[in-house]
Amino acid sequence: MDCLSLELVASLAGHQDRVWSVAWSPKGDFLASCSGDKTVRIWTRRAGATSPPAAAAPSAATITGNDSVNPTTCAGSNTIIGAQQQWYCCAILDQCHSRTIRNIAWSPNGKALATASFDATVAIWELAGSVWEQVAELEGHENEVKCVTWNPDGRLIATCGRDRSVWIWESLPGREFECVDVKQGHTQDVKAVRWHPAGELLVSASYDDTIKLWNYDGDEWVCSQTLGGCGPGSGHSSTVWDVSWDPDGQRLASCSDDLTIKLWESRAAGAAPGPGRLAVSGGSGGYGGGGGLVPSRPDLRCGTTLSGYHGRTIFSLDWGPTGLIASGDGEDCICVFGQGDPEMARVVLRASEEEARQGPAGTNTSSVSCDGGDERRGGGGGSGGGDTTEVDPDDGSGASGPDADAGVSALRDDGKERLGKGSTGLRPGQEGQPWGLWTRVQSAHDADVNCVRWNPAHPRLLASCSDDRLVKLWWLR
Repeated sequence: MDCLSLELVASLAGHQDRVWSVAWSPKGDFLASCSGDKTVRIWTRRAGATSPPAAAAPSAATITGNDSVNPTTCAGSNTIIGAQQQWYCCAILDQCHSRTIRNIAWSPNGKALATASFDATVAIWELAGSVWEQVAELEGHENEVKCVTWNPDGRLIATCGRDRSVWIWESLPGREFECVDVKQGHTQDVKAVRWHPAGELLVSASYDDTIKLWNYDGDEWVCSQTLGGCGPGSGHSSTVWDVSWDPDGQRLASCSDDLTIKLWESRAAGAAPGPGRLAVSGGSGGYGGGGGLVPSRPDLRCGTTLSGYHGRTIFSLDWGPTGLIASGDGEDCICVFGQGDPEMARVVLRASEEEARQGPAGTNTSSVSCDGGDERRGGGGGSGGGDTTEVDPDDGSGASGPDADAGVSALRDDGKERLGKGSTGLRPGQEGQPWGLWTRVQSAHDADVNCVRWNPAHPRLLASCSDDRLVKLWWLR
């Protein structure tokens, strides 16, 4: 019996083709989705909208959303099925890419979006006031771009594609972007790239069954480690589709066509940070963001393999702020994995629900605000003041789930560890304990689950998207 459950909050309809990827804004108040219909849609909670959000000229972003929308309207009308219309599409970004938009990423400040397309380009969108405008286009890949990601300080963008390459771009004044390096280390198309939370370490995952880690050595980006391939048998035996760092940047998760999830633990060469910990060192200027902490000489080893839980290809996974890992597969299934005693999860969630009732300062409110070809088959804005809505986690509807800090605040006055943002949610002594399946939704969608992502501010809220053209929101109980 599952110790937790994922309850459906909302089904967001409007895309006219499969939805490839979803991404939460840094504050968690907006969700972007991208699709084979060549559009990006930005969704927000209706309760938080104080004015027509993200208004834009027709040449920039087409505005949608209507307070009178009927939630039972057909799927092509930007509607929300159920959830009392709590969520709606506030903007559509289109007229940019000529083919499928495969991936999307928010900048760290939440004021820009990057979109990666099968048309071999990456578009950069900026929110100027209440208007989304395309301000730059990154060209260079030979064909489909599969993934795009910003580094933590927003100075660098990494992209990867079917041309087997990883590109690293630097943001310059005047909305200019310069390619500073191109890496050709993989022998097949590259499916995903992710930055380490400290910034100066990049990981890439490929159809060649390997994962590569890239470091900046002061002159260029170099491959510091390859996981899998011809090495020991701990690597994946088929395509690696996605990777995700844990909240502290100490461990890496990967998922594959071999139906497994692997958890990689790290210990830096020449350092002694303790078993399973990644050493960091002061930035040397370079791209480290002015002397922040950056990874030093990673040395990853597979510590755990989760197998037997997925029946088809695992396309996506995300390591959330509470230390839980969500995954989605080609069997329409979503799984959530946890480490240690499942009872701890119940304690954390009960504390989170109490926090939800009280609000961050006992206000009993929460708010979300708003300013103004298929590769497998061959082929927003900033936040301002807003209305508040009372949260009742036990109302049974699932519609009022995400309070301002649910799941990341304290276990108060009971002698247990306080859980802060960025914590893995584990008590001392839980590290090293076994992982297990904590909940599963067997038919989460009507087709392949292409992407799952935890909300960074409301870490019990999970977004998923699918070939069934829907984006779904789930609340972890």
